[in-house]
Amino acid sequence: MHKNTKSTLLSALLISTLISGCSDSNAKEEDIKEKEFAVPVVTTLIKQQPISSTYHSTATLESRIDAQVISRVTGIVEHLNAEEGDYVKKGQLLAKIDSRRYQLSLNKAQAELDSINQEYNRLKKLQARSLVSRDQVDKLSYSRQSATAARDLAALDLEDSLIKAPISGFISKKMVKQGHFSQSYQQLLHIVNQVDLQAVLYVPEAQLANVKLNQVASLSFSALPAQAFTAHVRSIAPLIDHKSGTFKVILSLNNEQSLLKPGMFAQISVVFDTHQDSLTVPSDAIIRRDGQQYVFIVKDKKAHEVIIKTGYTQETLTEVMGDISSSSEIVIQGHRNLKDDALIEVINKTPSNTVAKAY
Repeated sequence: MHKNTKSTLLSALLISTLISGCSDSNAKEEDIKEKEFAVPVVTTLIKQQPISSTYHSTATLESRIDAQVISRVTGIVEHLNAEEGDYVKKGQLLAKIDSRRYQLSLNKAQAELDSINQEYNRLKKLQARSLVSRDQVDKLSYSRQSATAARDLAALDLEDSLIKAPISGFISKKMVKQGHFSQSYQQLLHIVNQVDLQAVLYVPEAQLANVKLNQVASLSFSALPAQAFTAHVRSIAPLIDHKSGTFKVILSLNNEQSLLKPGMFAQISVVFDTHQDSLTVPSDAIIRRDGQQYVFIVKDKKAHEVIIKTGYTQETLTEVMGDISSSSEIVIQGHRNLKDDALIEVINKTPSNTVAKAY
């Protein structure tokens, strides 16, 4: 009887010990699970600042004013006073074509005109005395006009043998050398004005309502990484290209310091509109799901899902509207797998963040 009682007591004691041990083990596992449930995240404060709606594109700079220098006469290039890269002023002598033939033609035309003028004056005197008919005088008058035109053309050919700059600017290309034979209307030089530059954009028709004259555009160049340049919308094409669905916009850029060159490749941002004092967040902080947009707000060591609406996007920032404020702290990393009311641990150590620990 005693043996059975002792066995029973020992068994009960052993079972009680095992149950107690299991309870402690389960409690520890629950604590571990609770601690593991705290998701590490990186946060930042929402910023209140201006944000703009911009259109980004690329274009190649062009000279707004350029000119092809051509020879209107035929002959040997006797003198060439310009090299590529030289700055020339409007009216400056650039080259000279052999003008001897044109000088002789002018002399001949002038002599013929002088002869006709002499005869015309003689007939006019005779006509006054009624010694010649009016028809004779009129006929010689027409010959006199023709000879005058021939003399003027010969003088123009002689003048055209002197090649002058049609605009002020830099010689960008030279297509002839001294001693070469130049044909009539052959291109000799190319001049570009580097002060007035332009960039041509082809903007999608969806942006037609946003583009306005004199809007500001910002230009950057890989050759000048530390500098930004400002341009303005100078003209907007009145037609949409039905093939590409775009319209032409020309930006005007002043280059008085000659830092830029025609042909440079530009990254362009055209500012359509600006909202002042907007709440902005990093674009990566926004989660899009089921047709809605969310951000996670940090409150009481937990992440709370807040529905938002978005406005303008500028570079890496997006304007947001909703149940948030400029003092709200949002999750910007580690939020992709978060759920509403999830326990979090803020791991970035910045003055603007509060470290939330899980207990």
